[in-house]
Amino acid sequence: MFKEQIAMALDSLRANKFRSLLTMLGIIIGTGTLVAVLSLGNAVQSSVFEQFVDLGTRRIAVQPGDPNALGARDVPGYGLLSIHDYRALEGMAAEHPDLFRAITPEVIQPLDVRFATTSVGASVVGINETYSDIQTVPLAHGRFLTPSDEADRARVAVIGGIVAADLFGDDPAAQEAAIGQFIEINGQPLEIVGILEELGGPFSSDTRVLVPVSTLRLRVVSGLDLPGRGLQMNSILLGLSSEQNVAQAETLIRDTLRTNREVPEGAIDDFELALPTQALDVLSGINGAITGFVALVAGISLVVGGIGIMNIMLVAVTERTREIGVRKALGATDGDILGQFVLEALAVSLLGGLIGVSVAIGLVVLVGTATGLGAPIAWGAVGVALVFASVIGLGFGVYPARRAALLLPVEALRYE
Repeated sequence: MFKEQIAMALDSLRANKFRSLLTMLGIIIGTGTLVAVLSLGNAVQSSVFEQFVDLGTRRIAVQPGDPNALGARDVPGYGLLSIHDYRALEGMAAEHPDLFRAITPEVIQPLDVRFATTSVGASVVGINETYSDIQTVPLAHGRFLTPSDEADRARVAVIGGIVAADLFGDDPAAQEAAIGQFIEINGQPLEIVGILEELGGPFSSDTRVLVPVSTLRLRVVSGLDLPGRGLQMNSILLGLSSEQNVAQAETLIRDTLRTNREVPEGAIDDFELALPTQALDVLSGINGAITGFVALVAGISLVVGGIGIMNIMLVAVTERTREIGVRKALGATDGDILGQFVLEALAVSLLGGLIGVSVAIGLVVLVGTATGLGAPIAWGAVGVALVFASVIGLGFGVYPARRAALLLPVEALRYE
């Protein structure tokens, strides 16, 4: 009997192909949107996370605390970082090579960079040669800074992609020819030894000019030292061997700095740590919110599709009232009629879900291939979409089916 009901349900769909397709439309859109958004959203999130890791999120940045905050030291300016903090962290990193792969200072000065008659504003950053082990700085032309540059206080600079484009234009040949040319910063000539690729993003060095920290301190800008504490630093970057070591590395850094800075037990830190998990958590939250919103829209579309199914099934009950009366007169029970119409609603919804999922899979494969994301199908979303479509079909199909099942045979046979 069940097979007969399925066959009759499919025959009913075939008899009204166009109406059935229109009925499925909401389900098709809802399931397709759900699968496509979740699959592509996961691929985009993975891609963005990888780019953030490449641009420097596999690191911890030590930054100054609030110099006016009370707690660790009630001394204005004590929260600033100095060379003493760097030396303490350098020794700590050397003792834990399994956790830390590199350490570098950052001394940042916003200055004008001049070449010939062109002048642009840039962040001139004093670093050492290990900066490239922590921050992704792919070279388009030339070389990066070396240990001898730092030791000799060499008048050399590596410029970011946007700075190079502003000074020399977008032509790669013109930028390559700029290697060996001299730029002027704060009245001091510096030779361009490298030009970085333009990467974009919040952690890139596109608008920076990288120079040896000794050169910045002793040749380009004066007055960078804190009284009695040596060179003032904007931040100290520590490269991690793995994202899995963040918690352990954070504890070591805090303990080392608190000991070095003689922070009393119970007092607040007079420094701050910027952790990679913070940026990734923000990204994950944003992506989750967007995905959730679109999934909600897809769910609303499925509900609208279910309402469409109920409307069409009510019309079908009216149109087939006489047929129902004949079947009941020939011995069909209320359960048989109920089962037939519920199966028809389920078939419409499930078939629409399968079409929507198929279209979404094709779209995901196409977009993934075209963009290079290699977007994998979110099979969990496929399962959820089909289950939800089935539940919608059953839920909105029961009422019309019950109306059909409760029709009295005599009244149904009289219906014209």
